[in-house]
Order: sequence, then structure tokens, then C-alpha cells
Amino acid sequence: MKITHMLLTSAILLGLTNAAYANHHAGEEGEHCEHADTNKDGTISREDFMMKHQKRAEKMFSRMDTNKDGKIDANERKAAHAAMEHHSTTTEKK
Repeated sequence: MKITHMLLTSAILLGLTNAAYANHHAGEEGEHCEHADTNKDGTISREDFMMKHQKRAEKMFSRMDTNKDGKIDANERKAAHAAMEHHSTTTEKK
């Protein structure tokens, strides 16, 4: 049961990450690369990449954990999924 919850939560987070990633990269080609170079050395290392995406994952988790108990329960997952669906349908209409 816990594994199922962990997999579901991971799938939701990955889905949200994909949506955020796609939206973030809607701008000019290469624009996102500058933002991922966290240490500003002109290259994107694995550490740069992981740091950038870790911050995004933490932000998403915080948004989903509405009662701030450090866990995402079934109701919070459903609410996040509904919000994601609502966002995608409103963005498609534009």
C-alpha cells in the first residue's frame, strides 16, 4: 500500500514537473539554459541540473502539502490533480 502511494505521488510530481518544464521552456531556444547554470560557469553540470530541479520539486511538494504536515495524502493528491487538469484546460483555451 505504501509503495502504491509512493508511486502515485511520484507519478503526480513527475507529471507536474513535466507541465512546469514544458511551460517554462515555451520561450526562446536556449533561454532556459542560462537559468539552469546555477553556479554561472557557462556549463550545466549534473549538480546544476539537480539543484535547479530539486528547488522546483520542493516548491511543488509545498504547494501540494496544503495542511503542511510533511505528507501528501489522498485528498491533497486529488486536489493537486484537479488543479493541474483545471490549469491545463484553461491554458488550452488561450
